[in-house]
Amino acid sequence: MKKFIVTAAACAVLIAVGSGAAFAQSKKFVVGYANLADTDVFTMSRKNAFIEAAKADANVSVSFADAGGDASKQLDQIDNFIAQKVNAIVIVPVDYQGIVPGVEKANKAGIPVIALGIESAGGKFTFVGSKNLDAGRMQGEFMAKQLPKNAQIVYLQGQPGLYHSKERLEGFTKALASRTDVKVLANLPANYDRAEGMKITEDWVQKFPKFDALIAANDQMALGALQALKTAGRKGVMISGIDGVKDALDAIKAGDMSQSIFQNAKGQAQGAFDVVEMIKKGEPAPKEKLIPFESIVKDNVANYSK
Repeated sequence: MKKFIVTAAACAVLIAVGSGAAFAQSKKFVVGYANLADTDVFTMSRKNAFIEAAKADANVSVSFADAGGDASKQLDQIDNFIAQKVNAIVIVPVDYQGIVPGVEKANKAGIPVIALGIESAGGKFTFVGSKNLDAGRMQGEFMAKQLPKNAQIVYLQGQPGLYHSKERLEGFTKALASRTDVKVLANLPANYDRAEGMKITEDWVQKFPKFDALIAANDQMALGALQALKTAGRKGVMISGIDGVKDALDAIKAGDMSQSIFQNAKGQAQGAFDVVEMIKKGEPAPKEKLIPFESIVKDNVANYSK
């Protein structure tokens, strides 16, 4: 999930955290948005989509904070939002467990919390996002149908210890369980990072004379793997990733990747803003608002490239 864009659009609406007096004097409904990392392609895409969604209500003001992947920094940012008495907090947690104190503090302060994309292990919140087990399951189902008999595969995990890394692998493993002939040669974490995915795959190319498929827990690792395979001249390897980012869609169109699982950044952002509007109107927020994953392959990739 990591790579490096910060758009001018985001910067244009970025409001510095720390303007508590302005919040206190504002008549607008103020939302604090604590992002996991602005350097992450997908989370930045979702943040930009939230910015667009928020333009629909001129009475909503959004203040953004970027944790830069630092769980402690994100807790400090949530403390700031609480001190500023924002009306709601949207959190894209850095860490499923580590975010709990922040959610509980917001609960105690009476501020509604929306966990966007990643759940919290505790506290009260509305989850808006997709079920990671489903993403892994879709990858497993695709490979179960496409892999040749006695296939050999490798798997690139996300960041160890994070629940979405665990669930994506679990969903994949269960869906592929019926293919008892398939052998998993290796399964290593590349931390959702393209460069790490490339490096591990370079090692695998040296170690394994042949593998039929490489499954990655996100597109960035899959794209890093693709680069390594191309450099090595290794052909005929099916590659599957998750997120449906533009580079992955281009790779599917070119026949370089077989599949990506579309995580709907715009749909998730709109879903989160819909919950914000419910809270603003005094309506009860739902426990969760799910935005389903979708499988992208060569036959339907054009639908996602518009």
